[in-house]
Amino acid sequence: MSLREIFSPSLEEEVRQAFRRLAKEDGGEVSKRCGVVFLPPRPPQRKHGRYIVNLLTKTYSVELGSMEVVDLISGKPASRELALIIVRYLGFSTSGRHSDDWVSYEKFPGARPYLQLFDRSVLRPLARIFGYNPERYEVACRRLGGKRERLGGMSYSFIFLPKIKVLTQVWRARKEDYTPPAANMSFNKSSRHYLSVRDLLLVGQYMVKILESESKKA
Repeated sequence: MSLREIFSPSLEEEVRQAFRRLAKEDGGEVSKRCGVVFLPPRPPQRKHGRYIVNLLTKTYSVELGSMEVVDLISGKPASRELALIIVRYLGFSTSGRHSDDWVSYEKFPGARPYLQLFDRSVLRPLARIFGYNPERYEVACRRLGGKRERLGGMSYSFIFLPKIKVLTQVWRARKEDYTPPAANMSFNKSSRHYLSVRDLLLVGQYMVKILESESKKA
């Protein structure tokens, strides 16, 4: 399975479908369920409402009228992959018992078809980028609001979305005994009430991308 094949029929069409579904939802209920702010339409200036959503250290406006997700500070549109994550988080969430217990990706029901892709596009890059330079990893984690955890390896947890938490773990390479670097990524157990396992794959890919980006600013 390739990255392109995980979207049906295409990334752009999935974004449109997610927006159309979200537009039918009650804004007040979504805001309570997902821990976000809903701003109802204010005619004649605005014909459509919008959601304000915190993601890591940024805040986005989900514009129901234009079907865009926009960074509130820079005014730039989010990537379509990130827009899909945010809109699906709002529109496809279900009620369920909250749990902050960590669950590795492969333990989530339905993850099997995506395991190779998760390993190839999330775990291996995370290990490769930071396993030989753990200092960069720790700086990037702190820049994104990560919290150091007393778990295996160098562990940091993040509030990715209000109800979605991510745990990244990196084990540094040890050249003296030829030990290669390793990495893992887990999610809070109740993430499955807000995003599908395919969507959590996208979250993992985004986490690696943004960690690498932040590490280059250090």
